[in-house]
Amino acid sequence: MSYQILKMIVYVFSVLSAMYGLSCFRFDQMISKGKMKQFYCFYIIASLSLGYLLASFILDFVTIHL
Repeated sequence: MSYQILKMIVYVFSVLSAMYGLSCFRFDQMISKGKMKQFYCFYIIASLSLGYLLASFILDFVTIHL
């Protein structure tokens, strides 16, 4: 398996894990009714950011030991 494919799998898994992790917070209680579009934009950006950080950590940690 190519390293690029492995990187893509790790990134997708990390972003999905970040979305799953963020879903445990009750954001709906803090958000006003008219601001749901802005919240979804924030949720996607936060998920992508956390997923990128997690994937970078995993890939760096694995390549250190090679």
